Order: sequence, then structure tokens, then C-alpha cells
Amino acid sequence: MRPTAVRSLIAVFIALAIPALARAAESEDAAPSRSFGQYLVDRIVARHHELIGLDLAASPESVIIASKDREHLGRKTALAEKAKPVVAIDAATGQRIAVDLPLQDKSGKTIGAMRAVYAYAQGEDEARFVTQAEALGGEMRRQIPGAAKLVQPVRPTDGLDIGGTQSLPTTKEIVSGKALAENEQEGYAEAVKHVAGVAPANSKGSANDSIYIRGIKLNLFSNYRINGGLPVAGVITMPNEDKARLETLKGANALQFGVASPAGIINMITKRAGENDVTSFSGALSSFGQYGGTFDVGRRLGSEGQLGIRVNGSATELENGVRGLDGDGEFGSAGIDYRASDRLTLQGDFEYYRKHVPEQAGVSLLDPVNGKVPITPVPDPRNLLSGSWAMYTPETGNAQMRADYLVADNLKVVAEAGRSYSDRSRFTTRIGNYDINTGAGGVVRVSTVSQNYRNSFGMLELQSAFSTSVLAHELTFGGSVTDRRAETPLNRKEFILKQTQNIFDPIALNAPNFTGSPTALPLQISRDGGAYVYDTISFHPRAPRLLLGMRYTEDYENNGKTYNPVSCVKCGANTSWVALPSFGALWDVLPGVTVFGSYMEGLEAGGTAPANAYNANEILAAQVSKQKEVGLRTTYFRGISASVSLYDIDKANAVTDPNPNPYCGGNPACYVNSGQINYKGLETTVNAELTRLFTLDLGWQWLRAIQNSPDPKFNGLAPENTPKAIGNVRLGFRMPWVKGLTLNAGASGVTSRYVNFQQQGTIPGYVLYSAGASWVTSHPMINARRLTFLLAVDNLANLRYWNSVQTGTYGIGMDRTVKMTIKMDM
Repeated sequence: MRPTAVRSLIAVFIALAIPALARAAESEDAAPSRSFGQYLVDRIVARHHELIGLDLAASPESVIIASKDREHLGRKTALAEKAKPVVAIDAATGQRIAVDLPLQDKSGKTIGAMRAVYAYAQGEDEARFVTQAEALGGEMRRQIPGAAKLVQPVRPTDGLDIGGTQSLPTTKEIVSGKALAENEQEGYAEAVKHVAGVAPANSKGSANDSIYIRGIKLNLFSNYRINGGLPVAGVITMPNEDKARLETLKGANALQFGVASPAGIINMITKRAGENDVTSFSGALSSFGQYGGTFDVGRRLGSEGQLGIRVNGSATELENGVRGLDGDGEFGSAGIDYRASDRLTLQGDFEYYRKHVPEQAGVSLLDPVNGKVPITPVPDPRNLLSGSWAMYTPETGNAQMRADYLVADNLKVVAEAGRSYSDRSRFTTRIGNYDINTGAGGVVRVSTVSQNYRNSFGMLELQSAFSTSVLAHELTFGGSVTDRRAETPLNRKEFILKQTQNIFDPIALNAPNFTGSPTALPLQISRDGGAYVYDTISFHPRAPRLLLGMRYTEDYENNGKTYNPVSCVKCGANTSWVALPSFGALWDVLPGVTVFGSYMEGLEAGGTAPANAYNANEILAAQVSKQKEVGLRTTYFRGISASVSLYDIDKANAVTDPNPNPYCGGNPACYVNSGQINYKGLETTVNAELTRLFTLDLGWQWLRAIQNSPDPKFNGLAPENTPKAIGNVRLGFRMPWVKGLTLNAGASGVTSRYVNFQQQGTIPGYVLYSAGASWVTSHPMINARRLTFLLAVDNLANLRYWNSVQTGTYGIGMDRTVKMTIKMDM
């Protein structure tokens, strides 16, 4: 698409939006500010077009405090806080059905009652409307911290964003609560491991975890975001201690993020000080000897609680299961928000975390024999294959500021800026050419590198909701810029130790004695900046909602190499302008049943060359990716939430070419883009309350991935480490005779995966079993409002398995692990 066409499209959006916004702003100037309860009702009604009435009544007076019909406000009502739903059909017309339910806050405490009203035809199943109203009650419960909040004036950052970011035709899964608490000192990868389509990308317990979603490895420097903004420079496993929830965003969500993988975004939502003070402490330990403690303190200060402060910290003595790989890790954060006025709120997040721990050596693939790679038996994952000298010393600092200004009830301006600093020094140790039967004679190759990364981010955005003629719009218009810089001041390529290693019966390796002067890589810069607009358009409550979006991006890439028209045509500085359209639709075909579809183009950050590549640590240029997705999500059946989606993704294919490649001056083992990979998949998630005592969670993905490459070595073949199927199931049981006690058991499985991009062998699939328990109680003797005990056992059957395989190196799964956590809320 030409730049002039893009500018014309954006101009049309602005021409339609500005007059409507101006009229709305004028009317809002005289309007009184809403309560949070009314704000919540308005948002719920806007999202659930099947509702023709919605009232909220507060205890104990049973007075309506929020309603779809403003004339109901202040009325005494007969809404009852009964434990079970009460259903009534309008006797006069027979065309309306009302469902009365208790209104609860996040803790489950009943704080009032609600009435949901729907259109009704004689003979329709009343239970269906009860199910929809209960799902609606659950949705509201998650957004109500307490009864007092309902009558407080709405703040600019309360509730959801005004624009259409919450109603995109996408797949989105959220991890929070117990799943985060169980893995508080393990990092994000353990917390999201049960999300449909998530697969590991390296050895279990790595100091810097990485994952695949939908068969695509997430980029550690662009796909992990703090509060939807700053991309974290990922050189260390990102902590959970200060996170309220983790969102796995897929599909058209990437429209909001500029450079991002089409597979998904891990959006890390930080904790904020609430209306109630928070003081909690926790301790965790594992069967390998790892232990640590955390604290979480939240307060609101000022005469009206204008200033909120949430402070988190932790310290951990690290023991990931490999004997001799003990180290330490520390984390600290502060989340601040300041309500400068009823319309202006400022927020800031600051994090610092580090680790100081040796790294395990990787076991390399053996050379192919007659075109096939012999698969190595899995060694004992607890044996140290490197040495205590192989220290990994990453540290990261993140800082982000945001301002929200509510111009009018339907118009908000958001400004955001942040920076992520990450530095690391590491030894990469790989063992190859060993005897496959005895494990002896392994050649040990060691490289070392020191790297500095800087991600800078800025964004200015206008969010609005307005009407033009018969259309309702949720429009977002903005601009953003992201600058990523990578420096490698010290780079020593592979050094072969004089000692050999036995991968089955290892010895302690001596530290490498590098000779010669180290080299350095030139500064690498990747910067994207541009404007974007997207609009969710509603025609009629029963008609589909449409998403139209466009991002126009200037992409600047400079790998620091000298341009050569023959040997290095992609070297030096390169600037390109890219138009990235997105569109989609959502249709509530029935109450609680939504079908959706989307098409998206996005700019994906280039991969980083592995340590065993000729151009090790080089970052490739960004490439355009495309995704098509259709799906269905439903809460139609009582107690069941489910989704299913079909997707088709095309993205750049980065491979390590074993043959001489002109991009690396004719040298072999060059990491380079070679055509594209096409991913076609089916993904489903089910969360069910089977009975009052039993819950079921299920996630599953089927995937077909094929390389479309100009190189016949790769064309038509599946990529490495990409399973055809991956799934998990978990069953929970609430013990009726022990209050607060829940038991759980589960299984997760992965099918076989090819070991390289030439399909020269496969590592076998596996099924891992897990079990756990949680008990929530209180103990007045120690002044604890709540005590939580968590127990989790991973790899219950103590299976030996290859966890992953990538860039010519196996990832080893870990033995049975028992983790225990105790948390005390004061």
C-alpha cells in the first residue's frame, strides 16, 4: 500500500472522529462524574448487546446505585441477596426475562444484588439466561475490589481503556492468582506452561527461560511487555513477584505493539495499591534445596488516597536441580500511581533484578550418518557438565511512566515512556563428538561474551468512544517509537578445551584459558516508529462488530557491518516504510457465544544468531509476518468457558545454513533468513466447573508447520522443535470436609519434534504428570488475615526426557521436583 493511501485512510478516520468527539466532550463538560458502579454498568452493557436491562443494588438498603436506565437510580428495590438465582418473566408482555443474582466483590463477599434483563420468547430455556447472568456476575465480580468502590467517582485509570482494545477479534488467555503464587520465584515460563500452544525452548530451569507459542519462539527483546508498553530486554527469566496477572495475547493484539511476533505477546500487568492496605510475606523452597522469601506491601496515602505505592522484593538461593549450579538472585520493584485530579492519573513502574549462577553445558547433536542424526540417550539432568567457572551474571532494570488524562467520559489521552536496561556476561559450553553409547570423548567448546542491551519506548495515544449516524465507534489513534540497541564489547568465539567430557559420567572441567585478544561486535540498532489507528465499529446489537486498523511504520535497521554491493548487500543502515493493515469481525450469534475472525500484518523482530553460528550474536533485520485467524468463544453452558480457533501464519524462516553462504562471506554455519515458514493450527481451551467440588482445565493445539524456502535443503520440510500436537489437562477437587483445601492433578504432553530444519531426526514426545494442593486458612494468634499453603509436584513419574532441541543443541528436562510455598497476608 502506498504512503499516500495510508495517509488518506488515517485522514478519513480523523475527519469522522473529531467532530463527534468535540460534540461529546461539550456535553460531558456539564455532566456529573459517574460512580464506578455506573461506569461498570455502562461498560458491561456496551460489551453485552444482548442485555436490555442491568441494575445494581447496594446492601443493606437495597437502593439501586447503577443502572442501564438512569430513571431507576435511587429507587428502593425488591432485589434479594439470595444464594440462588431468581428468575421472573414479565407477566404483562411475556417478552422480557429478569434474572436476580447476589452481587459479589473479588473476595467472594456478597455486597448487594444485581438484575440482568434479556429479551425472551415463549418456550425458550430459562436455564440458558441464568447461565448468561451468572457469567455476567462473574465478569463484574472480578472488577469490584469492595462495596465502597461502587459509589466512588470513576478515575481515569479505573476499569478498561476507552478504545477498542478489550474487544478485538483475538485469542487471549490470562494467568493469575494461584498459578502465579505457585511459581513466584520461578518466573513467567513456569506460570504460563499450561496455556494452550505453549512449549519450552530450552533446558528446564535455565537462568533465562524462553518459550514457543503456536510453534514460534518468542523474541526475548520485543515480545515481553510491561503493562502493554515497554518491551523488556530479556537476558534473564522475568519475575512474577510484582505481577497481578500475565496475559498471553495472540492474533490481532499485535497491532498495538509495533514490532512483535505474530505468535503472541506476554503482557505482564503489574500490581497496584488498592483501596485496602496490603502486607504479605511468603517463603518458598524446593526439593533441590532452593529457598527464598518475598514481601509485598501496598498503601494508599493522602487525605483521599491520591497516592498509591506498591513495593515488592525477593531474595532467592538458587538451586535448579543440577548439582553444583548454586547461585543467588534478587528482585525489587516499586509501582506508583498518583491521582492528580478526577481526570489525571500518573503511574510509574520500576524494577531491578539480577542473578549470579553458573550455566549448564549443552549437549550438541551428533553429526548425521547417512543423512540421519543419531538421537542421544538422555543423560542424568542433575549431573554438572560444565563447571562452577561458567558464571552467568545477567541484570535488568526497567523504568516506565504513564499519564492518563480523561478529557471527557468518552475521550482519553494516554502518554507513555520507558526504558529497559539489560547487561550480561556468560560462558556458552557445548559438548559434541561424544560416543553415543558410552558418552565418553565429548569435545568441549566454550565461548564467552559480554553484552549490553537498551530498549527505549515512547507512545502517545487518543482513545475514544462515539457515534456517527447509526454507527458506534471505539477508536484508538496514536503513535509510538521503539529503539533497540545491542552492544557486544567482548566476544570470544569457540575455544576447545584440552579435557574431554563424558556426558553420562562427567568430570569437573577446568576453566578455559583463552588466548589472543577478544573481539567486539559493532553496535546494532533496530528502530521502528510510526502511527496507527484502529476502530471497532458496531452497527446493531445483533449484528457483527468490525475492526479496521492500520499501522504505518518506519523501520530502521543497522547491523553495524560495512555495506558491500557484492558480499554484504544487507549490511549497513537500511530504512524502509511499511504499511501493516489489520481487519476483523466479532459476532455475538447467541448470548454467550461469539464467533470472530481477523487478518493481521505485523513487523517481527529479527532473530539472534546462536553461539555456534559463524555470525554469532548478530541480530537479523525485522521482517513482515501475516496471520489469519477464525474462532469461537463461549460461556453459553453453565459453568463452562471455552474457545477454539483456527489460524494460518506466515513468518520469516531464520536458519543456520550448514553450507557456505554469501551473507557470511561464503562461510558455513551462517545464521540467515531463508524464505518463510507457514503455520496452520487448531487451538482450543476449556475451563469448566463440573460440580461444586470439581473443576477441569484443558488446553490443546494441533499444528502443521512447513518451510517455504528457496533453498532445496529446507523447502517443504518442518522446522526444528515444532511438535504436531501439544496439550495439557488439570483436574481440581475442593475437599468438602476441610475448609479451604483444594487438591489438583494434571498431565501435559508433547509429540515428537524434528532436531533440525532438515528433518534429519526426531526427539521423542513425552507425557509429564503433576499433582498439588492448596490450603487457605487464617490464624488469629499470629494476626494473619489469611494463610496460604501451596504444594506442587512436577514430573511425578520422574521421567527422563529431552525438553527441547534448537540450534543444534538438546534441552534436558529435569527430574521430579517438589515445590512448597507459604504466604501470609496480614
